[in-house]
Amino acid sequence: MSTSPTIAAKKVCILGAGPHGLAAAIHLRRADPDLDVVTVDPSGEWLTGWHEQFARAEIDALRSPIVHHPAPGPYELSDFVAERHLPRSGLPYDPPTAVAFGSFCHELVAAGRLAAPLAGRVEDVRREGRGLRILADGTEIRADHLVVATNPHRRSIPDWVWPLLGSRPGLIAYGSDVDLRATPDLGGRRVVVVGGGLTAAHLACGAASRGADVQLVTRRALETRDFDTDPGWLGPRFLHAFDNDDDPANRLRTALDARGGGTIPPWMRTQLDALADRGHLTRNEGRHIRAADVGPDGSCVLALDDQTTLLADHVWLATGTTPDIGAARCLAGLVADAPAVGGLPVTDENLRLGPHPVHVMGRLAMLTLGPAAGNLWGAQRAAMRITQALTGVDLQHRSVVPVPPPPQRSGPRSGRR
Repeated sequence: MSTSPTIAAKKVCILGAGPHGLAAAIHLRRADPDLDVVTVDPSGEWLTGWHEQFARAEIDALRSPIVHHPAPGPYELSDFVAERHLPRSGLPYDPPTAVAFGSFCHELVAAGRLAAPLAGRVEDVRREGRGLRILADGTEIRADHLVVATNPHRRSIPDWVWPLLGSRPGLIAYGSDVDLRATPDLGGRRVVVVGGGLTAAHLACGAASRGADVQLVTRRALETRDFDTDPGWLGPRFLHAFDNDDDPANRLRTALDARGGGTIPPWMRTQLDALADRGHLTRNEGRHIRAADVGPDGSCVLALDDQTTLLADHVWLATGTTPDIGAARCLAGLVADAPAVGGLPVTDENLRLGPHPVHVMGRLAMLTLGPAAGNLWGAQRAAMRITQALTGVDLQHRSVVPVPPPPQRSGPRSGRR
């Protein structure tokens, strides 16, 4: 007989306590204040991973405009900033500062009477009758519905990196693992940052501010864009045709093309230009790293495709990630019944995973919501759809609609969402 502790039945379990998980919890609680919701996150706290990510890379402002955030009302964050007299970023399109966004989310947790997340990692999710049995670090949670807001993904690691792994501690680091706070002085050090997106730019600026000689290597010329997806993808301008395409493979290609590679906003381009003008940064744009080796002195020798050779004491990889539901190992027993294309699940309009009472958020919802699914706009849209599906409340229009009965379990489906 199992001796593991059991939490009483919960209506909804949310995996992940980041901005997307918070959006789901807030929307559900606004729709039904009495709804029983439990959140599971390794940290046991709300937005710990988000705060750490921004702090490690010294990011002081978001890229999304102030109307995109975890709450339903578009102007809630703007009103909060004005009422609390919090400083604004001063950047184009008024993205909130990281401090203002964090304070706002803290207020949402308090006002929504959200309990602290259960600290743990979900190890297994299985069907049990019409509901689910969720195992998190030895604790059983029985839930009627599950919302996956953990951004399952795989890191994009270039082939030339593999021979370097294990050669010297600190030589190679993935971008999200770099903690600028732990490297106060890089004077005289040679740092190569690989990538053309905003994370790469932040790391390059952070290294240069600490006295490093920085080389930025990008596969293509740096692309400047206000947002990582065109604003047309936030409304019918582009989404109308996307929604009417019945082929998931076509939708995947369209979404990936719309996102493209990494981009930086104009204000970040200005910062990089200033560093380059002062001789603190060299841009190697449109260059590929052909091979890499470790020199006799322990430094990294990078051979570029234009015959240039770069020497580095540290190589930081800001090469992105690829969303993949297969990376969520706890869902392995369920995904066989849920069709997927390119690692992304083909969901219905309510973001439901096949025949199971499981809903996805973030980049996993890209085939349904479009290329901006992983942004804060996507968090709001996913939370609204899931909330309406589970409670019958349309928060966007504050109406109550009938909740459809759960579908019967069946084999894999494909095609239209």
